[in-house]
Amino acid sequence: MDRQREWELSDWKRLGREFAARREEIGLTQVTAAQALGVSRSPIQAIERGRQSNGQPFTKVTQTMRAYAQLIGWTDSSPRLILDGQGPEPATHPVSEASVENRSDLPPAVDRELRSGKTIDHTVVHLGGGDDDDTRIIVVLKGAEGLNEEELDELWQKWRRTRRHLQAIPGETDTPQES
Repeated sequence: MDRQREWELSDWKRLGREFAARREEIGLTQVTAAQALGVSRSPIQAIERGRQSNGQPFTKVTQTMRAYAQLIGWTDSSPRLILDGQGPEPATHPVSEASVENRSDLPPAVDRELRSGKTIDHTVVHLGGGDDDDTRIIVVLKGAEGLNEEELDELWQKWRRTRRHLQAIPGETDTPQES
């Protein structure tokens, strides 16, 4: 059992070394990579070290790892491929640091999330009551690339329930209900 655990830890360390080598190869520092991803430097250091910031081993590929992979020109499935003993898969359209900066007025983490995964659905909930008040909540449902039909159906069912709750949010013109 200890031998199996050692092997798993070494895979995360190997993944970390691959990330660091690729980052350096394309001329990014840990700080610039973190800024481009909208995170602090700590998650980048942890990924490259092969251990979480609290010193515990990783147990799964995180969204930050997938986004980091895209930033350095890999597909978001590359971390899993490396952990499985393969090499990273080059992205057909790598995300350059320049394209990450000033892409929109959204916070970098939100912008990154919108660019990752497959868009499944969206909804807009208007909160304003006046003609000139355009306050709204925008929700975009994203899923991992390559979802199978069963996973997609389960996600869709959860989304339908959540969307109903969101659409029931009263706007300013709604009259509060008395109990």
